[in-house]
Amino acid sequence: RLDELMDRVGELVIAQARLSQIAALHPEPGLAAVAEEIERLSARLRDTTMSIRMVPIASLFGRFRRLVHDLSRELGKPVEFVAEGEDTELDKTMIERLADPLVHLIRNAIDHGIEDPARRAAAGKPALGRIALVAEHAGAQVSVSVRDDGAGLDAGRIRAKAEEKGLVAPGAALSEAQVHGLLFSPGFSTAAEISALSGRGVGMDVVKKTIEGLRGTIALTSEPGAGTGVTLRLPLTLAIIEGLLIRVGAGRYVVPLSAVEECVALPEDGGRDFLDLRGALVPFVRLRRLLGAQGAGAAHQKVIVVAAGGTRVGLVADAILGTHQTVIKSLSKLHADVATFSGATILGDGTAALILDVGQLVAAGDPAGDAGAGAYREVA
Repeated sequence: RLDELMDRVGELVIAQARLSQIAALHPEPGLAAVAEEIERLSARLRDTTMSIRMVPIASLFGRFRRLVHDLSRELGKPVEFVAEGEDTELDKTMIERLADPLVHLIRNAIDHGIEDPARRAAAGKPALGRIALVAEHAGAQVSVSVRDDGAGLDAGRIRAKAEEKGLVAPGAALSEAQVHGLLFSPGFSTAAEISALSGRGVGMDVVKKTIEGLRGTIALTSEPGAGTGVTLRLPLTLAIIEGLLIRVGAGRYVVPLSAVEECVALPEDGGRDFLDLRGALVPFVRLRRLLGAQGAGAAHQKVIVVAAGGTRVGLVADAILGTHQTVIKSLSKLHADVATFSGATILGDGTAALILDVGQLVAAGDPAGDAGAGAYREVA
């Protein structure tokens, strides 16, 4: 019933946007007053409905205490489980779909991350390992991280396994982040032997796909001998978001406002693909080229600077049309492999606008080696 209510509120937001557009085209005082009143009421109803869907993440964290206790006993590794930020609220649909990825990350942390008591003693660490599950609000997103105080990731072992499987060429230059990214390859595992917990190579790629399906991002950090952290960044809700409406050629697109840092004019300095923002170089992606827009571009193009996973990239558009209450509609299964877009919405005039996938576009504009070029080819 709650999901159905959210759907109805979404339809109401779309209808209200159409009414506001009609009122703007017909300067009738009575019509404008009704349109403003309905806009105010629909906004309050939307906020109330979305707040009803929000539940504390403690309902999810609580089930992991037993999991850690059982795995600790099974593997003979004493582990302390710490949960922080349990009062952080998240959409109930997100919480339901987060359970399996977090189970896998915690199992990985105990099986691969935490050392056995003898190795911890040799490294001068306390016998009791530590796993922390932390949730916190980060703007319009929620950050959920799993951290352990184990041995950290063995980059050399990961690379050797990747070369053995033919995922990378021997001797290829890879950054630390690219080596860690190999863990998300389908069928990849560094386990020496298959056990009840590891070695099958099924897991991290599924975790990544699930998080991306929730319009979130996943990032790995590791310090040799000090532990590993996996951070998931997720939107607060999957139903309605604030969006920035832009025009590229004849098409209109929506950029999630939570990812937008600033908007600037495109400098007229030739064909450089970098912006100098207060001394920092920010690469940008020309959306006209990426989306195959026809005709000549606008004389004064705009750059929308977006961020994902700590990386900033500019998106060059012909015009910025303003903010928009975006009711997210999922793309069909036929478009499941389209990386550039995360969904669609209906505008006030009844036409559709595609929602840009900021994570993919940031990857496309990241100049770091072949990873950026590969992402650019994928979205193009």
